[in-house]
Amino acid sequence: MDEHANESPTNECEARYRRYEAAGEASIRAQLEEEGSPADSEAHAKRAWLFQKEAGRQNEERRAMFASVAAANDAAQIARASAEASRRSAFWTMIAALAATLGVLVNAAIALGWLDWLRRAAP
Repeated sequence: MDEHANESPTNECEARYRRYEAAGEASIRAQLEEEGSPADSEAHAKRAWLFQKEAGRQNEERRAMFASVAAANDAAQIARASAEASRRSAFWTMIAALAATLGVLVNAAIALGWLDWLRRAAP
């Protein structure tokens, strides 16, 4: 009795695909190009397997692309937040510089005696 006679079509397909996987994609492509005849009973299955491999590769590429886009979007949002924080910091640094400049000017005016009239005017 043939041991493969009891296998279901899905088991046969899985076994065939395991064989293809073991042989490798390049080998299967070469077999299809060599044989190329419609007499090859597995030609359709080989093409289907190659199509599935290509579809799987494309899905992985899409996932990688979307992950890359998501990472770029996250980086852009972080850069925007950083730029906003930098602008706020620059604003407050400018305010501090103006206050320091005003303090230097008042101290210089006091040291030069330009503000003595304020002392005399105060009761």
